Amino acid sequence: MSEVVEKANALSNSNRVQILAWLKNPESHFGPDQRIDSAEGVCGLYIAEKLGVSPATASAHLKILTQAGFLRPLRIGKFTYFQRIEGAFTEFARNIELL
Repeated sequence: MSEVVEKANALSNSNRVQILAWLKNPESHFGPDQRIDSAEGVCGLYIAEKLGVSPATASAHLKILTQAGFLRPLRIGKFTYFQRIEGAFTEFARNIELL
C-alpha cells in the first residue's frame, strides 16, 4: 500500500506530470539542438529549461519521480539523463485496480 501512496504523491504535482508526458515522446518535445538519445534519455538541464524552473527545482522533481519508480536516471560525467520506465505505469494502474 505504501508503494501506491508514494507513486500517487509523485503524480500529485503538475510539473512532475508534465515531465512524464514529455519523456513519453522526448523527440517531439525537445529540440534538435538538445542531445536526446533513446539509450540515455533527456538531460535534467533540458528538462529544467523547458519547465521554466531552476536546475535545483527540476532536480527535486526528478528525484521524486525516480524514487517512485517512474524514471531511470543515468549519470554521464556531470550530467544526469532521465528515461521513463514504461512498465511502472502499468504496474501502478494494476495496483490501483486492486484497491
